[in-house]
Amino acid sequence: MSFARKELPQTEKSESVNIGQTLRMDDPVAPTPPQSTTKAFLNVIRSRADLGVHAFIDGPTILGRDPACTIPLHDFGVSRHHAIITPAADGSYVLKDMGSTNGTRINGAPVPDTHVLRDGDKIVAGDTVLRFALADEMDVDFHSEVAALVSTDPLTGLPSKRRFDESLEFSLQAARHQGSPLALLMMDMDGVKQINDTHGHLFGAHVIGETGRLIARTLGSSGEACRFGGDEFSAFLPGHDLVAACELGEQIRQTLESAGLQKDGIPLQPTISIGVACFPDAGDDLLQLVANADKALYRAKEQGKNRVAR
Repeated sequence: MSFARKELPQTEKSESVNIGQTLRMDDPVAPTPPQSTTKAFLNVIRSRADLGVHAFIDGPTILGRDPACTIPLHDFGVSRHHAIITPAADGSYVLKDMGSTNGTRINGAPVPDTHVLRDGDKIVAGDTVLRFALADEMDVDFHSEVAALVSTDPLTGLPSKRRFDESLEFSLQAARHQGSPLALLMMDMDGVKQINDTHGHLFGAHVIGETGRLIARTLGSSGEACRFGGDEFSAFLPGHDLVAACELGEQIRQTLESAGLQKDGIPLQPTISIGVACFPDAGDDLLQLVANADKALYRAKEQGKNRVAR
């Protein structure tokens, strides 16, 4: 039996495509880049603690070590109010040194009084370098994503351990200089292994992430926290003595215990053990402070977990 080849009508014949050929998309479906407005933008490109910090210049912008500055910098080579950038009527941006101790440099040259900034200028204050740029929305999005990768723990949204460590060291130096207390909390979750073994690691990751966010909300502006590793957290509290730090630690413990965490309708009930140590009583050295907070955490674990120890 033979089969005759049936010819397709002209309208049904398929077109052959060379696999080496690049197909051209029709113009109507090609995405059109959105029109964006260029804005003045500062990005920290060299720093121990502030790498990736960025901000628009929407008005007078003060750089300095004071937390109230528009862009606060964790650098003891930076004065409390170091320099100010002001938008001018002609659309330019003018930097003025505010009588800083170590001066301000632009691209390596000292600023005698004022300087009209140009796109790409490098502003040097202490050991910190900021780049001035005229950035569009896509530039800003890029810098935001890079900053998040560098400075944020993706599971909890807390600062990365690297950024936390640098901020802690800076805060300890500030406490030593000012003669004020600084408390350190070392925290270890209870029950995460059981959650992992019973429900799987996605459930364990869920409670770790939620606990990090809960710690951040409880601390508010009182201090800074990070995920130290796994299901362990750390926080420092400038200006808090041992009593005040233990009270805040107890708030964290109680808040997690009563949070009613759940995932996919399954209730999860982790708790947290917290050890507290305080500068200067627990030592004048960062390593001593961490070691003493760790010892307090071990005491909390030995005493039955889900508690705060000093």
